[in-house]
Amino acid sequence: MSSAISPSAWSSTHHSAWLEIDVAALAHNARVLRSAASPGTRLGILVKANGYGHGLEMAARAALSGGADELSVANVEEAMALRGAGLDARILVVYPIPVECVAEAVEAGLELSLTGLAGGRRLLEAWSALGVQSPEPLRVHVEVDSVMGRGGVAPEHLVDIVRLIDAAAGTELAGIWSHLADGSDAGFSRSQVERFEAALAQVAAAGRSLPSRHLVATEGLFAGTAPGYEMVRIGLGFYGELGVAVEPAAELAGLAANLRPAMAVKARPVRLEEVPAGATVGYGAEWTAERQSLVATLPIGYADGWTRAYWPGASALVRGQRAPLVGRVSMDSVCADVTDAGDVTLDDEFVLLGGQGHERITATELARLRGSIINEVFCDFGPRLPRVYLDESGVVGVLRQADRVERFNLSKDARERLP
Repeated sequence: MSSAISPSAWSSTHHSAWLEIDVAALAHNARVLRSAASPGTRLGILVKANGYGHGLEMAARAALSGGADELSVANVEEAMALRGAGLDARILVVYPIPVECVAEAVEAGLELSLTGLAGGRRLLEAWSALGVQSPEPLRVHVEVDSVMGRGGVAPEHLVDIVRLIDAAAGTELAGIWSHLADGSDAGFSRSQVERFEAALAQVAAAGRSLPSRHLVATEGLFAGTAPGYEMVRIGLGFYGELGVAVEPAAELAGLAANLRPAMAVKARPVRLEEVPAGATVGYGAEWTAERQSLVATLPIGYADGWTRAYWPGASALVRGQRAPLVGRVSMDSVCADVTDAGDVTLDDEFVLLGGQGHERITATELARLRGSIINEVFCDFGPRLPRVYLDESGVVGVLRQADRVERFNLSKDARERLP
């Protein structure tokens, strides 16, 4: 665990809104995913985008402790942060990196993705121009555009890029991959698999043995719409969710039900006041009290990822029951009508995502309210919200905004003025 994550000073009374991340649930989910994949298939876990909002380092550690074979990130900065935290697992960077970073990436043992013919040539040329006598090769995975259109080489160019890789000194073809556009759609996925395999067949026909292949993510794995090949790359499933309206195949339904959501969003009210009938709450005066009401102000708003799209419709849990959130979401706050929730006090804990008593607010519920997907729900929660990491023993780590403050390249005088 890095020095930036320390539970010693944590007390929820010091923070009025926070995320709780169950690292035991994350490790458990990795084990479930291991069982869902075919025997011998490598398990890759995506920890990009700050671990889907759960925290980059702690998500990575939980994935590895649960049996993941490797990690995937979006960019070289995320990968280097994991190396800086002492993680020596295999790491695949799935988006192109700046060519000036290639030597640093190879030195750190990263695996890189070539996601287009022109970009792939540029990276290989930059590596060759360095003339680096590295003990480690530049290990690359070639993405095939099987229909997504956002990245990858066209299937008819796969042989060309493979030949360029094989001809480049100190370079190794580590994998060929693609990505399903809709892993829950069997017919559409089948057409992508056919395009992917046709491209692979051209490589094999040219006399080249095939490296590791990977295509399937959470939807495709649990819906069973595409082969797992030598590796699966799992994002959302690791964080305990299949996705909105994703139906698992019958043989995998039990494992899917065994996934455990790992994130909860909690807050304590900073204001609790009676308002008379006819009073309004929030910008635009869009909510009017129909009776004398008790309104709690919670210190979480759209600056924290609690989007304005959650009004109207969202609730919070307090004392084991739902309290409707009322009025427009502000930058730093949202209000709850707790008139029917009992003797609520400023010490009560509110849950905006997660369970309390017999009630639960799910990520699927929030995704539907905002007309989006669960991934966006998770990723939107910003750095002002401390991440409090727990397992069965209690708090094992805390990541606060103050831990993330970056020191820029300042002049000597400016550095000396810093506290």
